[in-house]
Amino acid sequence: MQLKVSKFLSYVLHPVFMPTYLVLILKVFAPLSLFYSFFTLKSFAVFISIIFLYTAVFPILLVFWLNNTKSVSDIEMSNTKERPKVYLITSGFFISLSYFFYSKGGLLEPTAFLIAIMVVNILGLALFSIKEKISAHASALACILAVNFTVYIKFVEQNLYLPILGLVLLLGILSSSRLILGAHTLKQIALGIVWGLFTGVLGTIYLL
Repeated sequence: MQLKVSKFLSYVLHPVFMPTYLVLILKVFAPLSLFYSFFTLKSFAVFISIIFLYTAVFPILLVFWLNNTKSVSDIEMSNTKERPKVYLITSGFFISLSYFFYSKGGLLEPTAFLIAIMVVNILGLALFSIKEKISAHASALACILAVNFTVYIKFVEQNLYLPILGLVLLLGILSSSRLILGAHTLKQIALGIVWGLFTGVLGTIYLL
């Protein structure tokens, strides 16, 4: 039962879903800071769908394709040496989306910077993975936690208090799940958290 719950959490809190979760959290709890309050319901639905497509659907399809062509040994990328190339290609989807939003400007520009923060996070993971199998799960969740916390401080968004507490709790649960599954060591999870917090805080301070 414990293994099933841990695996379920690893899927639901997979790194590819983090950009979508982050934008939804900010839309609900801090819509003014990122201009989300100015979107109509229809335009935001299109907007979040584009984010989900580029940051979740395309990367997932990429991994399945690489697995089918034997470019990676399994869809969980348990082989550390296979991770950098997947991270680099995935970052390409994020970069193209960030550039698209930035080129449009206006209401889309803040989100372009959010995606750019995640690009830095992914590229760092690609670099670190050459030597160490750092937890992408922990890093991605720590990054959106850091973004929410920094937005909370920088823009005095009091409504983010509860989401931040929830994210802290989820980060602990997710980290435990990855340990239970034997996917990472405590060191690899700790490194992921540190890198995620670092990129999330600095990126939000300097870009938003």
